[in-house]
Amino acid sequence: MRYLAEADSGRALTPLQAAACTYRIAPGPHAGQKVLSLQTVPSLAIDSTQPGCVNAHGFSLHAAVRCGPHQRNQLERLCRYITRPAIANERLKRNRTGQLVLQLKSPWREGTTHIVMSPLQFMQRLAALVPRRRLHLIRFHGVLAPHAKLRAQIVPSVPASVPGTCDHHAQTPAA
Repeated sequence: MRYLAEADSGRALTPLQAAACTYRIAPGPHAGQKVLSLQTVPSLAIDSTQPGCVNAHGFSLHAAVRCGPHQRNQLERLCRYITRPAIANERLKRNRTGQLVLQLKSPWREGTTHIVMSPLQFMQRLAALVPRRRLHLIRFHGVLAPHAKLRAQIVPSVPASVPGTCDHHAQTPAA
């Protein structure tokens, strides 16, 4: 929540993001009310973790996902995965009253499996996903970190003169 505390209070997205984080409705006549959620009996499935993967505090890190330079099929699959949309079309439906029903990938701890909201509330949630300007979305750690001692040995530097370009046109004297 530090992100929201640092946000400029005059920005239009700030109240939308704050409402989305607390599962509340931001615009309209129902502003401040909780979003309707549907619950079922929680499953007893055990969440097994693989080596190199961790789930903590609502975030998941999969460091075991990798592919070699010659594995083009796996590389394409990985690229499709990381560029996927925020919400899968198969999990979003419209009910008879015109509200949107979002089926969650996995049930929450209290058993919520679906979230029901109006189209305006859904757009509010999508707007909350828009990152703040100049916010770095990728963090580098270890050798790739900005001030790592060994970074210069790993990250390629820009060549002094790029081959294939010429600068004699700028230096040509007028005749």
